[in-house]
Amino acid sequence: MKNNLSKTEQEIYFNLGQGEIYDILTISGLVHLKKRTLLVLLARMNKKGWITRLKKGIYLVNAPNLKTLKDPFLAALNTFNGYLGFSSALYVYGAMDEYPSAIFVCTQRTSASKTLNKTIEVRAVALGKRATGAVSFKDYFVSSKSKTLYDSFYLPQHSGGYSNILAAIPRLDLSDDDWKTFLFYAQKFGKSGFCRKVGFLLELLNHVSDGAVPSDVLKGLNLGKQLVKLGNGRHGKFIKKWHIMDYIEEKDLMGKIYHG
Repeated sequence: MKNNLSKTEQEIYFNLGQGEIYDILTISGLVHLKKRTLLVLLARMNKKGWITRLKKGIYLVNAPNLKTLKDPFLAALNTFNGYLGFSSALYVYGAMDEYPSAIFVCTQRTSASKTLNKTIEVRAVALGKRATGAVSFKDYFVSSKSKTLYDSFYLPQHSGGYSNILAAIPRLDLSDDDWKTFLFYAQKFGKSGFCRKVGFLLELLNHVSDGAVPSDVLKGLNLGKQLVKLGNGRHGKFIKKWHIMDYIEEKDLMGKIYHG
């Protein structure tokens, strides 16, 4: 930090824990300053980089070297109103090992990005009517397993692409009820072409995962007949059962499963 703290700002800072998150009422109780005075001082400290204002009345205490952030997922949830989703949810559920390069928060209307401690990117993704299906898990507000899978197929780029999603499914350990709920989301929010693309991908997964996907789910996804494309390119393969032109080679779709 290049900007030094005043004596009163130091009193505030050293009463707080580095990497911790506080609301204005808690800070006020620790330092015993009038709220208006405290807000001015916190604004100055935010500008100097000693704290980060996540949203109105919520602050993250930065470390001098900007490397201390005790719980990035909790910080993300305090930055945007929503729930953890996509690759962040897959990581929280233990379905992927790679720490997300960005932490995704699903919201109803907000699409924005904010970097915490100059290292952690938090991205809010507006899902509109699809912003539903969240549960409490490990002290986080996170999309349920079935909704995580639906959201990942809906916006696969936020979960590392189809190969990463397919590799994560066996590790999600979805129950029969989870699969039924996933099918409900797919049919409710997805058009027939989307459902058939997902069905085709899940059937590919079944070929290498001992029938991880129930047959009634695959049947429920085979809706409509209008031709739909999976990927792009000049040379595709027509999949008659699913009425799909597949431009992505199976080795690329299943690469994460084959090679880890």
